[in-house]
Amino acid sequence: MGAIAEQIYLAIVSMLSLAFFGGLAFYIIHASNSRWREYEQFYAVIEPRKPIAKKLSGMVRISQPGFRWGHLSGDLKSHRHPPVIMGVHDDGLTLSIAPPFRYGCRDLFLPFDKMTIEPASWDLSNAEYGLQMEGVNGIEIVMFSNILRWAAEKSEILDLMLRRAELVRGLAQA
Repeated sequence: MGAIAEQIYLAIVSMLSLAFFGGLAFYIIHASNSRWREYEQFYAVIEPRKPIAKKLSGMVRISQPGFRWGHLSGDLKSHRHPPVIMGVHDDGLTLSIAPPFRYGCRDLFLPFDKMTIEPASWDLSNAEYGLQMEGVNGIEIVMFSNILRWAAEKSEILDLMLRRAELVRGLAQA
């Protein structure tokens, strides 16, 4: 009888441990995606859209504007999202976190008419761009410049926005 009680005890301890670590993992994943969810409130894709072009863009960072060096910047919600697929449309960009890293994040559609592109710094690189959207104040999506330049080849509006950002960058450095 003692062996049965010991097995039941071990099963209960195992289930509680699994529930604790599963809950902790869920909390970390949920907290890491809080900035993405701020964009989802305004810019979640309602129906699938067919892009002009699509490319795996590497990672994006969602954080407060300005120079950032990870969590040492004081922005504890700053998060780097793993491979993001970017689609270029006539009227905007779609961003989608690549599977299996999605864990509950919906795709975003960022319309050009609500977008501002500003020069941004990312770690040691000063040649990146930050996408700032209406309604989502105080944070921006920072993307690698090579990806946005690729997208600008497909969209005249985006090309003009990048040229403006480069003019702003040049004036700030002068």
